[in-house]
Amino acid sequence: MAADSLHHHFVLPGQVLATSMSESEGGFLRGHGTYIELVPDDSTDHNDDDMMGDTKQQGGMAGTSKKKRSGWGTETKSTVMQMDDGNEAERQDENDEPKDLQRGPQRLIASVAGTVERVNKLISVIPLSPSIYTGQVGDLIVGRIVGVGGSRWKVNLTCSPPTASASNGSMKEGQLPLSGVNLPGGVQRIRTSEDVLAMRNLFREGDLLTCEVQQVQKDGNLILHTRSLRYGKLDNGVLVTVPPSLVGRRKNHFVTLKGLTSQNNDEMDTEEEGEGDVDVYLGLNGGIWIQRTIPSEWENAIRADQDERAPLAETLQKLRHRHATTRVSPSMRESIARVRNSVECLRLVHCQITPDSIEIVARASVDQGIRVADMLLPEMVIKLTEGTRR
Repeated sequence: MAADSLHHHFVLPGQVLATSMSESEGGFLRGHGTYIELVPDDSTDHNDDDMMGDTKQQGGMAGTSKKKRSGWGTETKSTVMQMDDGNEAERQDENDEPKDLQRGPQRLIASVAGTVERVNKLISVIPLSPSIYTGQVGDLIVGRIVGVGGSRWKVNLTCSPPTASASNGSMKEGQLPLSGVNLPGGVQRIRTSEDVLAMRNLFREGDLLTCEVQQVQKDGNLILHTRSLRYGKLDNGVLVTVPPSLVGRRKNHFVTLKGLTSQNNDEMDTEEEGEGDVDVYLGLNGGIWIQRTIPSEWENAIRADQDERAPLAETLQKLRHRHATTRVSPSMRESIARVRNSVECLRLVHCQITPDSIEIVARASVDQGIRVADMLLPEMVIKLTEGTRR
């Protein structure tokens, strides 16, 4: 089966994605959600074929594990070769297959159900599981702090509330080290024991925050950071949790939806709310944060009251503090709730959640005069999402 014809197609576990006559041909590269199998000869039984499974992933590159099976219930002998710099490779056992058998015809097989994605020769299967998030470096995360200690914070990647049971098997946690956050005022220095004691002044249990995946460890644990000024604590907004498979990777996960206020709320307080725009943060772990857009008048007022040489980090911290302590007007609350229900409509019909699809549903509800409270009625969900399912 040609790999080109499977681009973005849905596949099931065990389905063949691509074939290659020999290992040296380089016809494909194994990506996430796949494994390589040697094509058995016609003269041998399928139970006696050589398998290459149990792949190992480290540092963003995939290694392979070669296994030989002589029959059902027999022991397997494996050779694991790690492709990272400085890592050692296990030597082959004396009874392993010769090298000429390792270069026979191969086929790439899907190990999960999902859609096929191909980048040049790299073929991957993106799983459609609604409860499992496998992070990659650079992913935007909307998480919740669930623990503080040991010079790091524990971040719940499933965005479960603080009262959720810690024994929940679907809960996945990341580590946010103290060295990965910005100190107050944007000070750049080595962290001390005093910073460790003051960790709860930055984030405490139950706080929501945006962060980025810095590193994926061998065991799958994620190391996070908030060094960018765009990341930090979230206040005065709404969190919506959706299956991670509905949020695709984009160039920009911070988007602004403009002019979603209904005609019945023209008396909006423009001094506080600006133009009534709504910010949406699309977390790849399934957490979506919705809040008002900070008016430009706030930033101008803060810059006028402080020194021109003041660092940008200090200005942003003052903006976030004002946003967290300023009341949200009823008209802006309605706009935020409308965007929130638009995301829920897309989740209910299992449509991809993108800035365009959210705006289509939200504007359809405004144009048709549908109240926010009625948007989640079954007949309204089908009607509002019709434009996203064409």
